[in-house]
Amino acid sequence: MVEDEIEILKDIRDAILRIERKLKEIENNLQKNGGMKEISNPLELLELPDNLRITAMAMLKIKEGTAEDVSKITGRSRPIESHYLSSLVRLGFLKKKRVGRKVIYYR
Repeated sequence: MVEDEIEILKDIRDAILRIERKLKEIENNLQKNGGMKEISNPLELLELPDNLRITAMAMLKIKEGTAEDVSKITGRSRPIESHYLSSLVRLGFLKKKRVGRKVIYYR
């Protein structure tokens, strides 16, 4: 019984070490890119869910635009794209600025 508990604790420790290494890698990437993740990095894109990946690929095409611009490329509604773009901003893949009533997303 004690040996089983020790093995479980070792597995937990190993998982925590893997998480710490991944967090350090993400932190280093953010520092290299001035706080921005590299949206053109295929490995970073592969880590995104499909819905966000499609939006990120659309942003690669247009470089800068509104949720409406992205929705024209993806075929999804503007509110959905607005939500996905905001998620990409929170994740550090994009930046945004307000111009009048419009929100412009960019790299």
